[in-house]
Amino acid sequence: MKRVLLHILILSAVLCGCERTFDISGQIDEGTVWMSFIPSNDYDTTFFIVQATTPLAGSVVPVLTSGESVEVRVNGQTISLEKNYRSVPDRLQFYATDFAFHPGDKIETVATVPGTGAVSASCRVPESFPNWEAKLVKNKGTGTLFINLEYDDNDDEGGFYGAAVLQDSEEDEQSEEIDPVTGERYWTEIRHYSRTISLQPSAMTSMGEMSAASEDPVSVIPRYYNYLSYSREQGLQPYVQIWKDVPGSVSSGGRHRISLALRCNEADARFEFNGNENVGSYWTETSYKYQIVLYRFSESFYNYLKAQYNKEHNGLSAVGLAPGSFVYTNVKGGAGVCGAYTVNASGWFGLD
Repeated sequence: MKRVLLHILILSAVLCGCERTFDISGQIDEGTVWMSFIPSNDYDTTFFIVQATTPLAGSVVPVLTSGESVEVRVNGQTISLEKNYRSVPDRLQFYATDFAFHPGDKIETVATVPGTGAVSASCRVPESFPNWEAKLVKNKGTGTLFINLEYDDNDDEGGFYGAAVLQDSEEDEQSEEIDPVTGERYWTEIRHYSRTISLQPSAMTSMGEMSAASEDPVSVIPRYYNYLSYSREQGLQPYVQIWKDVPGSVSSGGRHRISLALRCNEADARFEFNGNENVGSYWTETSYKYQIVLYRFSESFYNYLKAQYNKEHNGLSAVGLAPGSFVYTNVKGGAGVCGAYTVNASGWFGLD
């Protein structure tokens, strides 16, 4: 995350307008302010990150801000932020709040840094995911898992959505061993293991079920751009396939429909091994269950995630045949993003 964030800063060091894309193909003579504030019901603490940069001369040097002022208003009321008072490797200046944000909240942010001026941005927390139904179907021949999703879209302009699938595996293991003194065989206590991972997307073989998406969904990790703990630990920060709705495009029954593919590995439920006299034998039994997690994004955060995906998957730029990237910002007078999203999750269930 440290490397990605620095790249974001380098690509963001340009004065820019509200909600537009920009590139950094030229040089600029002034420093700027980069900020990030992404509230959600996905976690208890929300970070407000503010960062100054020195004037660009081939590279950007992050500067730990000093004397800055930060204000966040929710529905017109200022909320309290707690400033960090410790040094962090990335020279970030961040604030934190445990304020509980709700769908429909209007958020306005302002940050002023001496020597670089003030930046501001706003967004609205999106409503919860509309009424939906989802099924997981496994193709046993390929190990691909499909999520078939139908949902109501209550946004006339088309919403911004995402879906992820978590897999939890529980394994019981027991070994047959030999007592070194008596030579008798005995079974050990049953040992239990459990882990949760995020299933990674797989390519669709047919786009016929993409009626709800205006373009092919892409895979991102929303928390990756909002947490100061830079771990990509699977399960805690799931791979989310995001898409933009097509206004007015509905399937039969008046609902939107989309299918997404994921890579899914399930071991056989039971193994039995017969070893030699020194090893003995052991058995394991594994069971699996799944959870569907659905996301709804503000337009600003969706555009930011999509821009970051395009930046990181721009093959032409790697060989010098295209500009390095295009980065989205909705921060007036600076760079970064003020966005929001809501999360809904199903209960855990097994596959038929």
